[in-house]
Amino acid sequence: MNDFMKYFLIIVMMMVVEAAVAQTALEWKTFPDLPDERGFAGMYAGVSHGALLCLGGANFPDGYPWEGGVKKWYDGIYLLEQGGKWRKLPQTMETAAGYGVSVSYQDKVILVGGSNAREHLSRVIGYEWDGHALARHHYPALPFPLANMSGAVLEDLLIVVGGNVSPIGAGLTKCLVLDLKDVQSGWTEMEAWPGPGRVFPVCAIFDGAFYMFSGETTAINSKGNSYRLIHQDGYRLSIQYLAGRRSAHWEKLAAMPRGMSAGGAVLPVVKGDRFLFWGGVDAVTAQHKTPSSHPGITNDLLYYFPHTDSWEFVGRQQRFPARVTLPVVHWQNQWLYISGEIKPGIRTPAITGVN
Repeated sequence: MNDFMKYFLIIVMMMVVEAAVAQTALEWKTFPDLPDERGFAGMYAGVSHGALLCLGGANFPDGYPWEGGVKKWYDGIYLLEQGGKWRKLPQTMETAAGYGVSVSYQDKVILVGGSNAREHLSRVIGYEWDGHALARHHYPALPFPLANMSGAVLEDLLIVVGGNVSPIGAGLTKCLVLDLKDVQSGWTEMEAWPGPGRVFPVCAIFDGAFYMFSGETTAINSKGNSYRLIHQDGYRLSIQYLAGRRSAHWEKLAAMPRGMSAGGAVLPVVKGDRFLFWGGVDAVTAQHKTPSSHPGITNDLLYYFPHTDSWEFVGRQQRFPARVTLPVVHWQNQWLYISGEIKPGIRTPAITGVN
């Protein structure tokens, strides 16, 4: 065996071991599928009094988009209690919607903005399951319609970043905040990150700070053609209080090894000290123009370490297809990837947990 072959085999073995370590280091688990064979993209989801609520979303019930199928938004509400089976509740959302932000706060699942077949939405509404019935709670509306954004709760502050105001609207450089302990004061716009606007960023909460990564915008290349520009930047937001007023401090982070537009939001925090990146659209995936021959979403697994501002490739997820446009919820000591899109126009009802 010559030296080249020895070197080649060593590299291959290192990659195999690396992937195996990544798979064994993370514990993956299958949860009951949503009781809809197609599944949904852009759902809202969260936890209320120990029950998992999944709401809304969209799919193509009458055929794939390249076959002339038309996207349909839904108003259904699904409930899963620990040890039980999925139930579709008799109550529905006030309007069919998806592609907004959803967070869990004080046993309420709060839905922010989103879109449907008619328009982008500004409404903010909470749902609470008390074990017997579903209650609604109304919150101040956003200052403008917004969808395709990301958001999370930092302590008592609901933070929303990015998005657009219409289906053809440009990605915004906006950071909106609602104090959930002072909702009557409404939404405030804080200083945004020092970077381009975007739709479909992903975010995380860790150690008293809010993190935002990736997303995308539409750009024009040298030939005058538009294309999806997938961002590979990240930012940390710290909220500071000066003289009783909030101020935003943004810090740009180390560049991402690959983009992750429209990946699950929020990002799981695993092992107590790192974010897990799985799925999302990167620059390579974004180049595929033909939905019917799309290869699917990259299955690479990445860690980001906030304490050291560093990245690590940790293998590939081979058991489950990666996804885009989906909520990620912490429930029963697992981070759940809920439904979502595995290829353009193709959803999955699967729910995958990682710990």
